[in-house]
Amino acid sequence: MRFVTCLAFGMCLALSTASADTGFLDRSVTVGAVTYRYQVYVPAEHSRARLWPVVVDLHGNGAQGPDGLLPTARGLADQIRFNRSRFPAVIVFPQAEVGKRWLDADMEELVIAQLDRTMTEFAGDPARVYLTGFSMGATGAYRIAYRWPNRFAAIVAIAGRVDTSDARTYSDRDKNADRKANPFVSAPDPFAALAEKIKHVPIRIFHGDADETVPVEQSRRLAPALKAAHANIRYEEYAGATHVGAAERAYADKELIAWLFAQHR
Repeated sequence: MRFVTCLAFGMCLALSTASADTGFLDRSVTVGAVTYRYQVYVPAEHSRARLWPVVVDLHGNGAQGPDGLLPTARGLADQIRFNRSRFPAVIVFPQAEVGKRWLDADMEELVIAQLDRTMTEFAGDPARVYLTGFSMGATGAYRIAYRWPNRFAAIVAIAGRVDTSDARTYSDRDKNADRKANPFVSAPDPFAALAEKIKHVPIRIFHGDADETVPVEQSRRLAPALKAAHANIRYEEYAGATHVGAAERAYADKELIAWLFAQHR
């Protein structure tokens, strides 16, 4: 009888620390008067008995919306579905509001609010928080790291833009919002200004030399600026890779994911 009681107690203890739900989970957070939906990936083995690495993945342009689902339709989310064992981490997939980008101050603050909620709910490890993004998401990753440089243990940016001043795809509203939220873009050399602020965060940058959306020169200018600031930077340029092709290659790189999870603050 005593053995059965102990066994039952052990089972109850295990249940109390294990996550009730795993996989891709729907979540929402209210900022001001607006409720924003997003998704969180929780590995099957998740338990609150220990702290977990947390990855924030920022989507590219075109995945904005109110449903919280589009950011998990491709990219990093696909790689998780292909082989979940590669991703022993809690992963947050924010979604920007329609008509906005990750360079807007309120969207950047939304990302931090969703990260904070995830850290509390799923026992996130403050020393192992990672930031990644593709295209508009990489552009946002640079800016979020600039505003919150002490939150992240590493950054992975794929085909991102530092300087928006001469981009035809950005409206005057976008450019004004960028200048207001992210002061480095108004510096005489925005690449050097960004590098100086994030130089202590290990960073991997990827870009295809056949990118038809974001000029590869954006990464070619940032990488040496980071090196000049003595950052832990590795830049990889994919020969012949298009905009989307660079993301597909980078997120499928097993060495990249292993490198990411080896970084600590």
